[in-house]
Amino acid sequence: MFSGKDVPAVGVSIGIERVFAIMEGQARERAAASGTAIRATETQVLVASIGNGMQVKRMEVAAKLWAAGIKAEFGFKPNPKMGDQLGYALEQGIPFMVLFGETELQQGQVKVKDMAAKSEEAVALDGLVGHLQRLIAAPASS
Repeated sequence: MFSGKDVPAVGVSIGIERVFAIMEGQARERAAASGTAIRATETQVLVASIGNGMQVKRMEVAAKLWAAGIKAEFGFKPNPKMGDQLGYALEQGIPFMVLFGETELQQGQVKVKDMAAKSEEAVALDGLVGHLQRLIAAPASS
């Protein structure tokens, strides 16, 4: 075509955008029928904090989770509002949150919030990874 020579070829077009639109519609129907959100992310845990100056600690906790193979993320803002963090987790369909403030850290604990069950429990920081691994594995084995 561009070389000025005839080159034998065969082509097929399936309208990939249309195929994706149909697949997205089916996914939305399944999500609506089951009452779950379509997840745009594979993140399993959102690491969130209450209070100012906790960004480094959020990074440390996330790094600990990453090292254990848990898909975690944290907000980039130095002092995010709790409502924004909670809203983000709900919007993205992130199943668990790790929450902490100065009081929890002084006690060597964090709170783990199960977004689907709408429950929250205090967990020792040392046992956080194992606790989250059990929670994440639980729905898959049911």
